[in-house]
Formats: sequence, C-alpha cells, structure tokens
Amino acid sequence: MKTLISTTLVFTLFLSTSIFAHTSLKASLPKDNAMLMSSPPNLTVTFTEPVRLVKLALNTQKGESVSFGFLPTTQPNTSFDYELPALSPGTYTAQWMLLGKDGHKMEGTFSFMVHSANSGQHDKSSHGDQHNNH
Repeated sequence: MKTLISTTLVFTLFLSTSIFAHTSLKASLPKDNAMLMSSPPNLTVTFTEPVRLVKLALNTQKGESVSFGFLPTTQPNTSFDYELPALSPGTYTAQWMLLGKDGHKMEGTFSFMVHSANSGQHDKSSHGDQHNNH
C-alpha cells in the first residue's frame, strides 16, 4: 500500500510540474498595448525558454497582413527579431505560434498602436534595453 501511495504521489508531482513547465511569452517589442509615436523598427518576441517559432503574423485593424519576411524556425531559440517596414498609423495585432521542446503547441497575441504618420523616425522609447539573442 505504501508503494502505491508513493508512486501516486510521485506521478502527481511530476504531472503538476509538467503542466506548469510550458513556455510563455516573456516580452514583446513593441510591448502589448504600446502606444507609439512612430513606426517601430522591429518586431521582437522573447519566450521563457527555447522554442521553435512556427508562426508570427502582423495584421492591421482591418485584418490586412503586414509582410515582414517571417519564416518558421528550425532551431529553438528564446528571442526572435524581425525588421518591420514603415507602418501607417493604426492598431496592429501580432499573432504567434510556437512548438516547445516537448512538442507542445502554444499560441497568443499582442497588440500595439502607431499614432503618427512620422514613420521615418522609429520610436526607441518603447523598446527598452532588450537585445536580440538571435
């Protein structure tokens, strides 16, 4: 009986640890709900552990896709950085999908707003001191 209880306890602890072990979005640039005075130079996503990024899409508030050269990754990494074209004023939503090292699929979104048509000067204030870990 002790063996059964011990085995059940170990299995329960392992299961509860693995449920919470999945990676998540640690940071994005632009940040979620950022209000920018100019077009951001890059779109960056950083995760809590190495992942394969299989989708990263950027859409306007009208649902139009913004092309920026995303290709699914074959090697796991924690941070992914893509140069953006000049964005017009408006609200943008980024959608991401990843595969964790255990093959678990996760997805999420974040949004930001570009206020000004001054897209020639990128707003550095919303980007903090994060660096690309590519």
